[in-house]
Amino acid sequence: MAFEIVNRYRAPFLAHVKSWYFIGSMVFLAAAFVVMMAVRLDLQWFWLLLFALITVPFAPWARNPVLYFRGGFVSDTSKHASNWLVLSSSAFVSWIFAKSILNASTLGASFGVVGGLAYASWYVAFFSIAFVTYFLRTHRGYRSLPEAIHARYGSMAAIAFGLAVAYRLEQEVWSNSLVVASFYGPVHSPEWWAAAVVSTAIPMFYCFTGGMRASLLTDIFQAMIKIAFLAVVLGVVGSRAPAPFHSFNRGGTCTLPAGSAAVATKDACSTWNPQVLASGTESTCADVAVASFKAASCNYTAIITSTLCSAAAGTWTNSSCSVTLQPPCTAAGGSWSPRAMWSLENGMDLLIVGLLQGALSYPYFDPVLTDRAFLGEPHIMVKSFITGGVMAILFIFLFSFVGIFGAMTAVLHPETVPCSIYTGMLGGQPPAVARYFGTAVFSVVNLIFLVSSCTVLDSTFASTSKLFGPELMGLIFKGRPLPPQMATQRWDPHAVHPKHGMSVAEVM
Repeated sequence: MAFEIVNRYRAPFLAHVKSWYFIGSMVFLAAAFVVMMAVRLDLQWFWLLLFALITVPFAPWARNPVLYFRGGFVSDTSKHASNWLVLSSSAFVSWIFAKSILNASTLGASFGVVGGLAYASWYVAFFSIAFVTYFLRTHRGYRSLPEAIHARYGSMAAIAFGLAVAYRLEQEVWSNSLVVASFYGPVHSPEWWAAAVVSTAIPMFYCFTGGMRASLLTDIFQAMIKIAFLAVVLGVVGSRAPAPFHSFNRGGTCTLPAGSAAVATKDACSTWNPQVLASGTESTCADVAVASFKAASCNYTAIITSTLCSAAAGTWTNSSCSVTLQPPCTAAGGSWSPRAMWSLENGMDLLIVGLLQGALSYPYFDPVLTDRAFLGEPHIMVKSFITGGVMAILFIFLFSFVGIFGAMTAVLHPETVPCSIYTGMLGGQPPAVARYFGTAVFSVVNLIFLVSSCTVLDSTFASTSKLFGPELMGLIFKGRPLPPQMATQRWDPHAVHPKHGMSVAEVM
């Protein structure tokens, strides 16, 4: 199958590499490399350049509007395996947001494997979209979701849906860009802004010239990159994990004895903060707030003694020290009540909500996913979405192990974690966990996020062009949203509908 795909596109590829677009892109990127070397930029910036090098010059230039909006790589009639490969790869990578894997990691840190499963549960959306769209295509003959909404509910519903989708697409742009920027500098720093702009500009450029065609082509190798790099990261965290992933759960309640010295003063309480690996001479870190002290107080804030509080018929609360992790709680003489792993308070409520929203509502407002469900032969589309959905669920769940590792190491071996990243490790922040392993792993994790962001962004821009092109403009100027198949056709209300054999006006 791979050889058939290569032979099919060999001639167009050779013609593409001789084009002015390819040559100009390579010259520009080579000049950028020289400048970056001259100013001695950090290694991480060169990964952005590398990603631009393997996408921008090779992305096709789509001059045909139908190819621009539909790609042209997936046939609507053929059941050839190559269609399944392209569509399943594209569906998989286009919905693995940079924000999604960040959330999976942080939920893993908070709730263990349940947190990872909770976020992965949203990806049942693939199966819901596949079967609903199959029905819309095979039983109703619709060629896009806006077309179906307009036919069933009218123009105002189609406009309202389009505006809701536009807002959703805007959210996808900034949420992914900001996650990538976090690998390059503090929030709102010049480096942060530069990374956010550049990581957005790369997919915007090649999607501007190639649309869905460029998005589908780049999705295939981006899927391979993400899977390979995830395997590397899992190998590293798995070999260094201080405890089994499935058994770790940092949540619980600490009860310190009423007469314990830890609850007497703020200084006494703070001694139970983990002793982290500080960069200086001190072994504690101001950012670590595992143990927090609450001074004794009266509900009448002006009263500062228990005697006066009682005389005024007030309520006096003794001082307390709250410890949120098991090792310091036990060391302070307290008793630890762990949170039940498979309980509502440990994330099962998030899993239930994820299943409900993923199956019933969430995916239908994201054209990044729904646009692909109208590509390919319907049976192949269903198979592709099932394959892509399973891959996405596994990817999200397995990446949550990064967050679990971070929290597990921060809890069980805080002495190995530098002060500067301890809070991030405890919260399962991927940049902090990656920095714990050094430059090599940090680069791999950075590339996973960079590829995830750009795959989503190119799909987002492709869907945006279709939304504001044939769909909304068709609704405004032609009276109804046009499917992308009609992007090159003059509107004819008497044209025969491909499914019903009647005129479009009669069907609609």
